[in-house]
Amino acid sequence: MVDALRVSLLVTTDLPPDTDLKEFGRLLVDSVLTLQRDEVTYPALLRGGVFWLDRPLPPSDDNGLPRAAAEELRFAALLGHLSAAHPPGSARETVADAGRAITAAVAARYGDLGSPPAVMAIRGEDVRERTPRSAIPVGLETTAGPLPEKVPSLGASA
Repeated sequence: MVDALRVSLLVTTDLPPDTDLKEFGRLLVDSVLTLQRDEVTYPALLRGGVFWLDRPLPPSDDNGLPRAAAEELRFAALLGHLSAAHPPGSARETVADAGRAITAAVAARYGDLGSPPAVMAIRGEDVRERTPRSAIPVGLETTAGPLPEKVPSLGASA
């Protein structure tokens, strides 16, 4: 068993266009504070940045007629790092636990959006290199400083 684990993470999902991204990021952070595998619960922390992956499309329906903007979904993402203390399984299982928690929280807050959020482990370099400057930081209020420059993609940390 691993004592502590840090995994670089990508979360993507469709959201209503009027979604407050900071609220969405807070939802993701809060959803993984306590993860569960079978009967075992364990603490976790998610830090990163949330942003839109697309630009809003002009509202229209299949006939080219205007449609209310509230009907259009937008694609949002979080790039960040999930840290878990004493996870009962592997990095892959920990990401799956986080995925279940995130999916439940997004469904409870936003309802059925057509598909569940995608939650996947990525390379640490991708978080640093692909997070846009416009991303809204989330989960950082519990840390003493900025995210570290280099984070391993999967593995244990002391």
